[in-house]
Amino acid sequence: MEIDFKEFSREIHNHFQDIEDKDIKRLYEKAHQEVFNRINQLAKFEHIDKDLIFQDARMMREINDSIRNLTISYIQFEQDQHQFADVYQNIFEFVEGEHLTDVFFEQSVTEGHPFHPMTKTKLGFEVCDVINYSPEFRRTVKVIPVLCKSDLVQDVKLNNTDVLFNFTQKVAHYCENNDIELDDYKLLFIHDWQLNHFMMPNYINLINDQHILPLHELAVEANPLLSFRTLDAPELNSIIKTAVNVQATSAVRNVSPASIKNGLALSSAVEHIYRNNGYTNSYIQQDLAGGFFTADKENANKCSYMLRGRIPQEPGSHNIVCASLITKSFITDKPVVIECIETIMQKQSLNFEEATSLFLTQYTNILLESTYRLMLEEGISLEAHMQNSTMVIKDGLPIAIYVRDFGGVRLFESDINIDDSTGLHTNEFQDLLSVFSHAVLYNHLFQLIRVLESHHFNASTGYHIIREAILSYHKSYTPEIDILSEPTFKIKSLLKMRIYAEGYDYQYTEINNPLYTEAK
Repeated sequence: MEIDFKEFSREIHNHFQDIEDKDIKRLYEKAHQEVFNRINQLAKFEHIDKDLIFQDARMMREINDSIRNLTISYIQFEQDQHQFADVYQNIFEFVEGEHLTDVFFEQSVTEGHPFHPMTKTKLGFEVCDVINYSPEFRRTVKVIPVLCKSDLVQDVKLNNTDVLFNFTQKVAHYCENNDIELDDYKLLFIHDWQLNHFMMPNYINLINDQHILPLHELAVEANPLLSFRTLDAPELNSIIKTAVNVQATSAVRNVSPASIKNGLALSSAVEHIYRNNGYTNSYIQQDLAGGFFTADKENANKCSYMLRGRIPQEPGSHNIVCASLITKSFITDKPVVIECIETIMQKQSLNFEEATSLFLTQYTNILLESTYRLMLEEGISLEAHMQNSTMVIKDGLPIAIYVRDFGGVRLFESDINIDDSTGLHTNEFQDLLSVFSHAVLYNHLFQLIRVLESHHFNASTGYHIIREAILSYHKSYTPEIDILSEPTFKIKSLLKMRIYAEGYDYQYTEINNPLYTEAK
């Protein structure tokens, strides 16, 4: 069932007073077309009967929610374009001129996932929630510190890490002034929406009995990042990943106890490998601490959080989440990666083809050092797609990468101590290669080439650059399966995963391998 357009327009006018109904309708039609183009493309690609989609009430609810929310994102994009496009030359000049941090790039991915039809689905959010909590609207979000009786919470943290020391001192001062015995409690950080819509309704008796104490007066102001429930919290000098009981894209965004424990263990282990084995341009955005509710094990993943380190800011550089590189800048209406290349052209007096080849060569070498080399040397395959990777860019050129999020990694003969209930260990090299080919090749480098090709860069040149970078590792390592010798490989089937398996079991589609084609 599609939205009530009259009611939708009324809600939009509550937040964007100057917009005209004809523009709301125009952008809604644009979002509708974009989402249905994605459905048509994926249905053909994954060999799905489209009637299965259109007759599935659950799927259509998700799709219509995505269209509604994408419309609002388009509205924000045009508002920014009208305000700033004539003021600045490119998005980097905008960020610097408006004195913004690089959090902006996390908040600039207007269309979200590049080809998922449910790219903007947030089931459970009203229009006001979408605008208040989604990153592209750049609102400040409150994360509520919640004191819970000590036997109701389990803490997890890295050895010798006390990232919360300063904030804990602030809490201690508050407790002293309010006759609260802090030693009886442990601290959780709960997203404002989650506190109001999940924790308070479900645990009101514990709250009334003061076994749970939300500290609204000490709310932490934070900025939502690409994944809206993950936020930059300057007061904590950390990124905070919260649980929000809302389905975004294909999954409800919880934070499981296993993911907290594994995130800390794996991010520490891989960063140790990088620093001690000559990975000169590779870094991990490390997970540092977390906690979860233990009184209700079924919902432990809904009352939980994890703290992640922030990426240091180097003078003259920008930390750009890779997904933003293929989204349009509202300054030039070109993808951000093209603005990077134009910067290189200007700085180094190169033509477009030369600057693009230089950019892609350095980008590929940095990304493959952090992923392909790690897989061959250590049997660890990172899910370094564009949403999980941040490239440090200076004068238009990539100089380093930070990888985050360890929920989808695969480990082969690894002795890292993790909770394997999520199935991260494997005895098959093919499983490592599948994560690499899906996340790093198809959902990262190939997406970059797709955008560059649309601006008249020769795609075969791009695939040649990737092939040469992979071959450079084969001089030292002989992989059990050579991706360059595989005519096809499998990628996750995004629609099949929603239709047939509730989004949790992997369904795959086999695609032609352009690196193999290049070899021939």
